[in-house]
Amino acid sequence: MKFLTLAKVRPGAWSKLENDLPAACYEGMKSAYVTYGQYDLVFEWEAKDIDAANKIMKHMAGSDLFTSETLVVASTLKEFGKLQ
Repeated sequence: MKFLTLAKVRPGAWSKLENDLPAACYEGMKSAYVTYGQYDLVFEWEAKDIDAANKIMKHMAGSDLFTSETLVVASTLKEFGKLQ
């Protein structure tokens, strides 16, 4: 399973982000980007199943460093284009 998490960093949390984000949040992490616009960060990550994804999400939410919205990646654009 692939996910994208769009995050807004809470005021004063930037300096804590690297050290205070629980190690469990890094499980399956493929990349993390600082972005400009509505969201401050975008995390690209994977989990083997929904239980593993829920565990990671619980740690992200419990960190209280950011608010987030997570999207399940259905397919790549190329894969989607091949559907009949």
